[in-house]
Amino acid sequence: MIWIVFAAMTAAVLGALLWPVVRTKPAESVAERAAYDQAVFRDQLAELDRDVARGTIGQAEADAARNEISRRLIAAAQEPGRRRVSGLAWAAIAATLIVPAVALPLYLKAGNPQLADVPHAWRMENAEKNGDMEALIAKVEQHLQTNSDDLQGWQILAPAYRRAMRWDDAVEAYRNIVRLSPPDAANISDYAEAKVMANQGMVPAPVHELFRQALAIDPKLPKARFYDALALKQEGKTDEAKAAFDAFLKDTPADAAWRPMLLAEMQDMSAKPPALDQQTMANASSMSADDQQAMIRSMVDGLDQKLAANPDNLDGWLRLIRARSVLGDTDKAKAAYKKALEQFNGNQDALAQISALGKEMSIE
Repeated sequence: MIWIVFAAMTAAVLGALLWPVVRTKPAESVAERAAYDQAVFRDQLAELDRDVARGTIGQAEADAARNEISRRLIAAAQEPGRRRVSGLAWAAIAATLIVPAVALPLYLKAGNPQLADVPHAWRMENAEKNGDMEALIAKVEQHLQTNSDDLQGWQILAPAYRRAMRWDDAVEAYRNIVRLSPPDAANISDYAEAKVMANQGMVPAPVHELFRQALAIDPKLPKARFYDALALKQEGKTDEAKAAFDAFLKDTPADAAWRPMLLAEMQDMSAKPPALDQQTMANASSMSADDQQAMIRSMVDGLDQKLAANPDNLDGWLRLIRARSVLGDTDKAKAAYKKALEQFNGNQDALAQISALGKEMSIE
């Protein structure tokens, strides 16, 4: 039976894992090691006596050291007769054996090696009913390969890609939504934002122009207004960026989800110059994609180091969390988020801004 083959394979693997733990060293090598240790400890005792004679160590300290060295000497002399399997090794043996000992009865009761895999076609057919997001995405992707003008399909894929942080795919999905829809400020802004995320948080000139197109349709659209001001900031146009942020803040309700991030950007601008000047932007535009990402990661790592020295910089923590998230460093983003919460424990305004960013970046 096939389960016998699997059991034999499991036993072979367990044997390979346990052999380095339980194998006994050859008696000759154990004896040689013990003799070497004894010689070392005897030399230490002789050196200790010389130190006492020279007066470089007190008698009390010498007696304590002599007792410890003697204890080790006796232990080394007894070493060849000892069993070589330590307590830690026994723990490893027990842990390795307990897992299959528990798993096997459970499998014999509930398992079935003859059970067929879930057919791909069935999974695709029932993707929506079962909430199988991966299968649902694959199903829609397959459909769009032969129906690339199906607007509804792209409208399903775009937010799914966004939730999965598949930004390059999200760019393509939103591009098709814009292509297949009448001019719409929200669609254009979503398309441009996906490009920003795929570009590690940078708003290059062509993407900035997309946000300007959205604002021409709807001058009050929050997303387009935020990224328009952010682009001005990154381009080094400080006065224009401040004016854009100020105007946006005046129109922002107190309970708006984007208000904390807006306040953080404005506070950051009042604290220091824009993150990138014109020369840096020009240099970055001529770099390859890999070089651009290396430069951005270097800047983010530098910000992380600065925060280690000055952890009271709330704006720095917000930028670090966002940057780590956009770069796809999820674990580092979560670590930065946790540190920021700990750093500003008790500061309700700061905690609100950090929490809002955590929700926005899906790391809370």
